[in-house]
Amino acid sequence: MPHDAKPRFFLDSNGLLAERVDLGDQEIIVHYDDVPESDVTIVNGLRCATPVRAVIDMAPEISEDELERLVAECLSRSMFTPEEALARTEQPDMRGRPGAMLFRRVLLRGR
Repeated sequence: MPHDAKPRFFLDSNGLLAERVDLGDQEIIVHYDDVPESDVTIVNGLRCATPVRAVIDMAPEISEDELERLVAECLSRSMFTPEEALARTEQPDMRGRPGAMLFRRVLLRGR
């Protein structure tokens, strides 16, 4: 591997296995996790993370200012309620997950 090349497999900021994959001229990151069906929605026939789960997964990858803007945008678009998001961050599989803790802190600060 060249000195400046990024490894194909790595641990993301939530401590989960991730993989860099080239899709045409774009690099995408595939995250591997045991995702419960409650965190999955269908968009145009594709299985995707729900907005709450997507924010939890992205939270440790972005700045706190970006996270606050993201949460505000999601709330203004009624993608989830603060209560729904807080409830998800309190579930056992989210305890100790960096993204859930950051998301929870932003939600509580906005109350």
